[in-house]
Amino acid sequence: MQEEVAYLQIFREISRAVLSVLDVEAVLDLITESIVRSLGVKASALRLLDERTHRLELAASHGLSEKYLGKGSLSADRSIADALRGRPVLVENAPVDDRIQYREEARTEGIASILSVPMLVKGRIIGVLRIYTAEPRRFSQKEIDLIAAIAEIGAIAIDNARTFEAKGAELSELFKVGGIDYEYQPPVAEDHFDPGLKGDIGEQKSYRSFRTLYRLTRTITSTVEMKGLLEAVAREIAEALLAKGCCLFWLNILTRELEPMASYGLSDAYLRKGPLSMDKSIPRVLNAQAVCIADVGTDPAIQYPEEARKEGIVSMLSVPISVKEKVRGVLRLYSSTFRPFDPEEIEFAKVLAEIGGIAIVNAKLYQERTNDITFWKTTLDYLGIGDP
Repeated sequence: MQEEVAYLQIFREISRAVLSVLDVEAVLDLITESIVRSLGVKASALRLLDERTHRLELAASHGLSEKYLGKGSLSADRSIADALRGRPVLVENAPVDDRIQYREEARTEGIASILSVPMLVKGRIIGVLRIYTAEPRRFSQKEIDLIAAIAEIGAIAIDNARTFEAKGAELSELFKVGGIDYEYQPPVAEDHFDPGLKGDIGEQKSYRSFRTLYRLTRTITSTVEMKGLLEAVAREIAEALLAKGCCLFWLNILTRELEPMASYGLSDAYLRKGPLSMDKSIPRVLNAQAVCIADVGTDPAIQYPEEARKEGIVSMLSVPISVKEKVRGVLRLYSSTFRPFDPEEIEFAKVLAEIGGIAIVNAKLYQERTNDITFWKTTLDYLGIGDP
């Protein structure tokens, strides 16, 4: 990496990729492949702790030869042991550093430096992510922060995918008890979330923006329960962009209304002001455009200007939440002062809406799977078949 790193863009690309997939194997492959592509390193490997044996097992890799991968266990590798204690470990010259267990094999493979980073979920280490470079590399603390954040979001994605797979296995077992031939297929998350991000966040703000996005992503992916998730999304986005309030809407295609899913910083009276029509309330957002309204009191696209004035709302930013190139929801930010929202703020809001949209779709899939299990348990019990 160069001295100036596109922290936000790299974190956005990788977190978007891994959080949009709900199959464990696919998540593992995406993590290792995306890191090599985005960071420009030689290779990466991901090892997960086996809950039965408490040993690290190779789960995925990219850029390493089969010979190197088959060199043996890492029981004596001190850099791995240190990473399992919860801190990143950098070995700048692997072929001569006695912390590395297979130094000659590293030399033969063309490996110079190795960075080992723990993968944590809610304070629990589930594995280690390793980054390999072909030339000696001294990673800066900011670069290590970025890689550690990627490792943590990757760990959350793995944990979420495992949860979905467990739900699927439970549903399969229920069908089996009911005599229904059913082969579980992992639920497919919508993996195309393109908010139309055209420009770059300025380099001087890239690291700060990445840290904000990382905090938001970690918060909203900490649960797949819909209510807690949506409230966290609204709160974190409002705070990240220093807004008075935030509301998340989902489009009801039948009624052609914007239905509020969660809000932060807005009164109940304002939220109950009346239905928001897709065709009247800032309709340009439905064309996948971010729309900034500097003065809600004078813009004809505002459906309830008087209620907005009473709420103390002066400016508003609406950003589409897209799923497979179709707008399915709207993220709306409210300001109590005149605020035209500059281009960088708008681009960042698009990124936040994108990650929030992924989390919402995943939570909906989880909720559907849970509802399916509840339905079939009730049905089997009613039929007198009993619990599996």
